[in-house]
Parts: sequence; C-alpha cells; structure tokens
Amino acid sequence: MPATLQDDKVWFDEQIKLDQLSLNVATSKSNGQSVLVLSHFEATQARIASSLQTRNVRFESFTSLNPSDLCLSATARVWLGSARAFRVEPQVTSFTNNNSLQIIISEHHPLKSHDQELIDAATRLACNAELCFYFSLDDPIMRRFGSDIQPLFERLGIDKSECVSHRFINAAIGTAQEKIEREVGRDVPTYSVEDWFKYNLKK
Repeated sequence: MPATLQDDKVWFDEQIKLDQLSLNVATSKSNGQSVLVLSHFEATQARIASSLQTRNVRFESFTSLNPSDLCLSATARVWLGSARAFRVEPQVTSFTNNNSLQIIISEHHPLKSHDQELIDAATRLACNAELCFYFSLDDPIMRRFGSDIQPLFERLGIDKSECVSHRFINAAIGTAQEKIEREVGRDVPTYSVEDWFKYNLKK
C-alpha cells in the first residue's frame, strides 16, 4: 500500500531529539496508535530503549522475522529495532487491512540509499504506513559534511525544545549525503554512526 513520507522532524541536538521521540511514542501509544521505531545504528537504538524505559513505555523487539505482524496485530503496540531488519517481502501485500502504522526512523544514514530502502519497504506493507525521519542538528552527518545550522537556530531565537520542519534543512541533509557518497570507500556496518565514518570514509 502507498506509504506517506512526512517532513523530517529536526531538533537542536541529539538529547532533545531522543527525549521528544520517546514522548511522541508514548503519546501515540496512549492514543491507540501502533509505532515502529527503527535505527540505522545499534548505539542509537540502545539510547532510545533507555529513553522509552525511563518513560515506562513498554516495547517489543522488532526482527526480520515479523514484518507482517506490524499490520495484523492489535493497536497501541510499540516495536524497536534495526533498520536492517525492515525488509518487507512482496507477498506481505497479498492481503490488505485498514490498520495504520506510524514508522519513526530515528536518524538518517550517511548514505541516502539506506534511507530509500526503508521508504520502499514501507510501501510493501499490507496497511497504511506513515514514515518520518527524526534528526538533530549536531548529527555527525551535519558536523562533517553539512551546513552549520545550529548558530542560525540560536540567532533566530528558536526554542531549542521545539521541532523544526523545513525544506531548507531537508535539502542540507540531502546535500551532505551526496558529499558523503563521493567520499565513501566502502559500506561496512558499524555500531555507531561515528564508527561508520571512521571505518568507511576514504583515507
């Protein structure tokens, strides 16, 4: 089924992003919405798990073995897992239902192709899916290859706890990913995004 890609939700720094992510998941769950939270890197996933536990939000582990459960299960469930596990086979669409699923991707991958794989997989689900990437302005992608937007954020007097969605920021992220594509020597999976830059960029 068609998946809806929402504008990125961007925060001033990583900690605020994680706090707001867990708050949004808790709110969605209390409203009866099922949520899948995916991370490209295990380090991010571990921080999200800790943040959700602090808010007493119960969640289940998502693996490559249960993508069909996302559309069949009862409402108000929360899954947390690796983006690499989100591989939806075409046969999942042999049936459809009216359930809806919120998919939060907790970070952009340095390589844009990995983000696109998640979007494509969501379209093969048997229910309506809404995807949204969460991002922070101090993400290593921006620090290394992007525009320094944090000072502008401060000069405009924007509350650091507020979410910002703007095509200017989306364009800056995309430009940074394009720069990384030209610099990358390989694509070895790593525990954290910092390690990914360490082991995958050309020397």
